[in-house]
Amino acid sequence: MALEHDLAVITDEAYEYFTFDGREHFSIGSIPEMRGRVISCYTFTKTYAMTGWRIGYLHADEELIPQITKAHIPFAICAPVVSQYAALAALKGPQECVAEFREHYRAMRDLMCERLDGLPDVFQYAKPSGSYLMFPRILLDEGRDSAAFCKKLLREARVSTTPGAAFGPTGEGHLRLSFCVTEEEIDKAFDRMERYFG
Repeated sequence: MALEHDLAVITDEAYEYFTFDGREHFSIGSIPEMRGRVISCYTFTKTYAMTGWRIGYLHADEELIPQITKAHIPFAICAPVVSQYAALAALKGPQECVAEFREHYRAMRDLMCERLDGLPDVFQYAKPSGSYLMFPRILLDEGRDSAAFCKKLLREARVSTTPGAAFGPTGEGHLRLSFCVTEEEIDKAFDRMERYFG
């Protein structure tokens, strides 16, 4: 479609290193025919746990860079200097942390799937093959309004989630769960939900 309609494709490849079960990251920018029309965006936030440092980078055809810069400068000027030094240190430093993060996220994903399996009348999900987020469908009637459902879950069960509606109209009826936390935090949240929905 992009070739047929002369479209640019912008991809968010923040989770490139966090794939599971033998799956490998694939970038549409690696397709030769797409080379001149893909802008691939990356971040240090996920790979190196640099949340809040506000630094990333992109890969695009050389001819696109001046056009991207025109849009970028009014919004951000540049990444903070301290973030630039932190990113440089992350790139030059030991890389074992990336594999350690990936293994932790895989283990926490498996735990969250196991705990979701214990609430089959409340949630339906697809096991993620990458990232550290899940997006289960809420099966209860009250889940049709995901914002109200999440507020009620926070108020009454003391479990914080993100309503699916925050991610566009097709997200309604879902909620987002993060498994980039500890085993204890996941178990605590699901223990509370099991009591609440029990």
